[in-house]
Amino acid sequence: MAQLPLLPSITNYTTSTFSTTSSSVSSSTSSVSSASTETSISSACISISSALSKKSSSKRAEKSKKKKSSSSKKKHQKKEDPISSAILTEDGIKIRAKTSSSTSNSNSSTPNPYSLSNSTSNVNSTLTINTSTTSFRSSTDSHLETASLISCVTCLSDNPANDSQGSNNNSHTTTSVNGQLPDNVVIPYGRILNAKYIDPIKKNNLIEIVFAKPRRHDVIPKKLTVSIENQYLNGDLLDEIMDRSYKNTKRNRSILVVINPFGGKRKAKKVFMSKAKPLLLASECSIDIAYTEYIGHGIKIAQELDIDKYDTIACASGDGIPHEIMNGLYRRPDRVKAFNKLAITQIPCGSGNAMSVSCHWTNNPSYATLCLIKSIEVRVDVMLCSQPSYVDQFPKLSFLSQTYGVIAESDINTESFRWMGSARFELGVAFNILQRKKYPCDIYVKYAAKSKNELKSRYLKHKTRESLRFQDELEEQQQGQLYGVIDGEAGYVPDPGSVTEEDFHIKYPFHEGVPNDWEKVDSNITDNLGIFYTGKMPYVAADTKFFPAALPCDGAIDMVITDSRTPFTRMAPILLALDRGSHVLQPEVIHSKILAYKLVPKLTNGLIAVDGEKFPLEPIQVEIMPRLCKTLLRNGVFVDTDFDSM
Repeated sequence: MAQLPLLPSITNYTTSTFSTTSSSVSSSTSSVSSASTETSISSACISISSALSKKSSSKRAEKSKKKKSSSSKKKHQKKEDPISSAILTEDGIKIRAKTSSSTSNSNSSTPNPYSLSNSTSNVNSTLTINTSTTSFRSSTDSHLETASLISCVTCLSDNPANDSQGSNNNSHTTTSVNGQLPDNVVIPYGRILNAKYIDPIKKNNLIEIVFAKPRRHDVIPKKLTVSIENQYLNGDLLDEIMDRSYKNTKRNRSILVVINPFGGKRKAKKVFMSKAKPLLLASECSIDIAYTEYIGHGIKIAQELDIDKYDTIACASGDGIPHEIMNGLYRRPDRVKAFNKLAITQIPCGSGNAMSVSCHWTNNPSYATLCLIKSIEVRVDVMLCSQPSYVDQFPKLSFLSQTYGVIAESDINTESFRWMGSARFELGVAFNILQRKKYPCDIYVKYAAKSKNELKSRYLKHKTRESLRFQDELEEQQQGQLYGVIDGEAGYVPDPGSVTEEDFHIKYPFHEGVPNDWEKVDSNITDNLGIFYTGKMPYVAADTKFFPAALPCDGAIDMVITDSRTPFTRMAPILLALDRGSHVLQPEVIHSKILAYKLVPKLTNGLIAVDGEKFPLEPIQVEIMPRLCKTLLRNGVFVDTDFDSM
């Protein structure tokens, strides 16, 4: 029945054929019986059907043959993927010409031209940097990588390995880019996550490296097999690559990742699993994951964790979770051990990622993770806050900022508008300033640098001092003075110093009142206060450089004050300059460095914000706690704010 539609065409075709054939015969045979005619038609139909069937079978066979040939070709191509030849340079691994994988892996007795044992060239020639080389790295024109600035030379279409279900399984698969990187590309040591010998027994020159490859706005782990050309090396080739790749930093970190699943518009878990976890696993960091379930849960997690299992706590969140973790460790009876052993850092997965922007120079989760892997452990100052409602139990540590007035209300009172992103904060500030809202209070200060000129001088002095101290540590490493076994692993690691119980002691107890050597800020200003903001990190948001003179451990807090009576025509340029940090240069802005302060509000309702969290509206006293906390800084410093040239 299925062939019925074809019958008319076949019948017409066969009838025509039969008629043509009949016309060529003699007239004596022109009268053919109907039975004979039907038999001939039937035979023709069978012949045509058979021909069509054979043709169809032939096409299927040809198609199958082509498919098998294509499959065989693909397998052959996969087997013969070229392995990149490479050399070690000062900046990274430079890709050279490709060689056949079968040739590179040949077990014949023919000497391998890339074998280290056959080295004849001077290593100095391989360390010469070719200025025309395509560098596989991000642009250095911008210190703040809020997105990938990389012109990706081989943007492949495959997706990074990820765990979309969010399981804690630490398995990891990394796809290969063998034969897909062009010649003369340099893979910087700063992007190399791991390396191993293809043959760990022979330890020849075939090395598999895993590196962070730019892909759109992120970096993802990729695998590449390279044949390292002849070089004179003092030691093992693999050790040389890994030492250069992890210079001044610790390998194979043991990390507790604390995820706030409610952060970042409830996408923090997904962001960590897809953008951060693959990089951590590719670098062979061991990770455990804990989830916060309510406000303050991070404090409990930090109080109860086994600190012997970890060297790093990474907060996949906004700035609230690092605040909680720090205070949880502060409340432990073994807090000295906790602050000496653990580095606290952030993977930006929230709406406020000031810690990551200031320390990792980016609010991009994948780039921040790469910085976490490669950053240097540094001790930074924090601030200790005391208020009547909690001082007798536990004062509270603050790593970022405290604010009262326009900024505090614009931040906390617009929480319900988080769906607007950073615009909610900007609208809140503009609304309060247009209303000329003032926040009367008394402020008492222990100054470190009162005027702007004194502040600039102090800033330059301490920035130079920090740089020299870091250089001294590097020289000590080169001389072997810091060589040793760190957590079971030998290597050069800068010593960020250690703290003792004395470092936790308060210099200015809250209940003892304001010390005699503190100064009271002019009441004409504080009775008409618009903005009061103090902090220790340059950025308070991804695009807000509120404290451009902040340094990691200069032993001081930056303070910014404005008067609510300042005309809007003058406040507008101040607010518009926050992304550049040049607002502190305006004559209407008071900018000082202080060691401690006490603020006494004169309002009956309102709030104070500490590290972006709501605190009670009551007197607050804050003092600097020098070098108390260990964190991870890119290149060992805060993001460059260009304050030197302002």
